[in-house]
Amino acid sequence: MNESDPKKQDEPVEEILRLLACSELRNNLAKALRNGQKMTLSELSEKVGASSPAAVHALRELGKEQITHQDEKRNYALTNIGEIVTRRFQEVNTTITALTRNRDFWITHNLSDIPNHLLDKIGCLADTTILTSAADDLFKVWSSFYMLLENSKYIRGISPIFTGDLAPLFEKLASRNIDIELIFSPAVLEATLKTVDRKELALALEKNLKIFILEKQPNFASTVTDYFLFMGFFRPDGLFDWTNGLLSQSPEALEWGRELYQYYAEKAEPVRL
Repeated sequence: MNESDPKKQDEPVEEILRLLACSELRNNLAKALRNGQKMTLSELSEKVGASSPAAVHALRELGKEQITHQDEKRNYALTNIGEIVTRRFQEVNTTITALTRNRDFWITHNLSDIPNHLLDKIGCLADTTILTSAADDLFKVWSSFYMLLENSKYIRGISPIFTGDLAPLFEKLASRNIDIELIFSPAVLEATLKTVDRKELALALEKNLKIFILEKQPNFASTVTDYFLFMGFFRPDGLFDWTNGLLSQSPEALEWGRELYQYYAEKAEPVRL
């Protein structure tokens, strides 16, 4: 074998990608066998909705590249390589789905402050709705966001922007003993302190409210609660987009949003009055 020939080295990679990307049947067979599943030919055929001859042909192709194998009982299963490759391939599929479903939104906003490990998992946002304000209701996006906040049991927020309506709302929610953690930039914190009752804020900080300050705020606003994730982004020209927001209520999106909050919370300093 000529190990110095890069074309020869790339051939198995290209063939595996072709097997999974160019055939829905092969892809579905591999997905059906994830997480250590073992199935007979008839079980697999029924699972993916294919005839036995078609499934056999596809499985033979997967077997040639050691994606699948048969055990001593003639059950089909993924090899170790197949399990890992199939997982990664599905992550790529999910990511592409997430980005193409809302293509214009992702292209026209600045994502540079989302950490790389969460960009890698942006497929978690596949089940997402883009809220858009109308010409006759410029604040539709944010009024929807405020209504969602009202029913939250806990709140974790990152805010590089200040809105006069939001500070009193958080003050109201804190008075209801809602568990709230907020990350502000110095400028947003200063503006917020001018709009709230200092004594009420101090009491809340002793109980159920935590405020953190982050010198360099990220170029997005993010709020994750017990039942929704909401995000707003800056555009490439540096202006915040008040007319569009991302909303998701899927478990995967909530977990992604919590990881995003935690990433920045670890870089922030607590505020004490």
